[in-house]
Amino acid sequence: MMDEEEKKAAKKAMDLLLQQDRTEKELSERLYRAGFSEKAIASAIAYVRGFGYIDDLRYAENYLFYHKGQRSRKELRYKLMNKGIPKEIIAQAFEGYDREDECEALRNQLRKRLKGRTVQELELKEKEKIIAYLARKGYGISEIKKVMQET
Repeated sequence: MMDEEEKKAAKKAMDLLLQQDRTEKELSERLYRAGFSEKAIASAIAYVRGFGYIDDLRYAENYLFYHKGQRSRKELRYKLMNKGIPKEIIAQAFEGYDREDECEALRNQLRKRLKGRTVQELELKEKEKIIAYLARKGYGISEIKKVMQET
């Protein structure tokens, strides 16, 4: 049986999930900032999980689906870890992630950096800057050079 604070926390959790899908960690943090006790937060999380309203694997799969073609695997993994999703769940979500999606993301990032120019038009210093930028974004140097040769 839920006490009054736990009912309020569950209601707040439902309201937050109506606004947008969240990870368990994000929902816990929002409830904590709203001033609920740890017991009420745990109860609210269990309540919404029981109805299937919160599912970190589903969240990770959706996140990958909507961001593929835009970010590297490394960056996607980092962002999901920051959202509090465990490594095992992230690995499970990446099982359906295609390597071609990452190449497409790299091509998109490169196009954005080139701003309508071709790689051949760039000076060596500009090429090096672009390679460094893409490497910081989590792409491998060999992949970057391969895509740059294609462009």
